[in-house]
Amino acid sequence: MPIELREQINFDKEEIAEAHQALFGEKSILEDVILSTCERTEIYAVVDQVHTSRYYIKRFLANWFEFDMDQLADYLTLRTGEVAVRHLFEVACGIDSPDIGEAQILGQVKHAFFTAQDNKTTGVLFNHLFQQVITFAKWTHAEYKINEHAETSTQAGIHQIKASFSDLSDKTLTVIGAGTMGQQALLNTSTMGFKKVYIVNRTVSRAEKVVNDMHLTAEVKPLDSLPEVLDDSDAVISAVSVKKPLYSEDWVREHDQEFDQMVFVDLGVPRNLSNFQKISNCQYFDMDGLTEIVGHNNHEKLQLIDKVKKQIPNEIEDYFLWQKQLNVVPMIRKLREQAVDIQSNVYDSLLNKLPELNDHQQKVIRKHMKSIINQMLKEPIKEIKELSTNDEADKYLDVLKTIFKLEV
Repeated sequence: MPIELREQINFDKEEIAEAHQALFGEKSILEDVILSTCERTEIYAVVDQVHTSRYYIKRFLANWFEFDMDQLADYLTLRTGEVAVRHLFEVACGIDSPDIGEAQILGQVKHAFFTAQDNKTTGVLFNHLFQQVITFAKWTHAEYKINEHAETSTQAGIHQIKASFSDLSDKTLTVIGAGTMGQQALLNTSTMGFKKVYIVNRTVSRAEKVVNDMHLTAEVKPLDSLPEVLDDSDAVISAVSVKKPLYSEDWVREHDQEFDQMVFVDLGVPRNLSNFQKISNCQYFDMDGLTEIVGHNNHEKLQLIDKVKKQIPNEIEDYFLWQKQLNVVPMIRKLREQAVDIQSNVYDSLLNKLPELNDHQQKVIRKHMKSIINQMLKEPIKEIKELSTNDEADKYLDVLKTIFKLEV
């Protein structure tokens, strides 16, 4: 779907509750969750008939966004059954995102589900499915940390800074340059927890505008104050376009000891901080080194993605197995209730016949009677669950209802 159309088919936060109710009111829709982000607008629905529900979902979108239904036809993708469930797992894990493995989408999926719950448009199927999806996605993000594998040189440089210090709360970061790459670096580091952030730029007013527009907490300094700023810094990201290094070899050699524990990320081409690498014992990363890291990350990320994809079929199988067993839940509950009633009646009868039993003896007898009931029910309940997945499940379950006189 082209961005010109995609940006129009997007639900505002203020209208999402009303949208849920409108969609839920359509024929064929039994449960629904609306996921609407800058990258996607997706509707998940439990329906009575796939063919008719497709029409009503399309009609809902057309009415809500004031489009002609035929205008949307070429851009709608319909997924059903296991394919739809697999897609939801892949979305929540970040596999279907432009930035593969990103974790933000999981929060958006959770929010979409909880919003649907609040609006009472989910039921037993989606409540179970989305909880399972969220749990699995949280596990994959924690286990594989795919989103920590940087895909750009700027991200790779920032990751090297983060990896160099166990704690950033007492560290100071300096970003040199307020252009596109400098702004990206500021944005990506804004939530990392640095004690202080400097932005150094030739034009102070431009840097101040960047800080204000991005709502950042950063101290703006002119370029000629860079020596003093470096003296107060632990990490430096340089993103300026100059034809020679910012500092000569002689200057760096003179101040060598001050930079030993620092990390320099040089995003400039030509390089801006190369003399620090030549003279100082600091950690230095230039574009070639960062590009190599990104290439390695991409290879590793693809391997991790493959691991996640291989586990999703098991999750899908578990979900549909659970769904098949749904029709036996009332039967199992009724069987247990019946057994508990029998146990209670026999226990009361026993107490009437043996009034001399003390409290301890009564407790032991009650405990053993419960144990007998549980052991007797264990195998029948297991078999009932197994039978529920059989192609002739209804026939077998009807026999069980008759045998145990279960009114379900």
